[in-house]
Amino acid sequence: MSNLKLVLLIILAVVLVDFAVENAQPALAIKLFKFRLGELPQFLVVYLSLAVGVAIGWVAHGLRIRRKRREAAAQTASAQQQQEPQ
Repeated sequence: MSNLKLVLLIILAVVLVDFAVENAQPALAIKLFKFRLGELPQFLVVYLSLAVGVAIGWVAHGLRIRRKRREAAAQTASAQQQQEPQ
């Protein structure tokens, strides 16, 4: 199985490098609220957008897991309180 992972990782690396080489020309100027942030190569714009999307998804997933753990802990605590004799 690790050989398959290695082959897939090499293929992914080759595709990413090829994409970067073919899209190395500068993109249009990047602006935010009429401020010019500069010019980046097109591949960096795509890679940075992907990285920001992955980071947002990772944080959102972590928050969801955290919320579910809190809910499970609250349910466990309430179930234990109901089982205690009074």
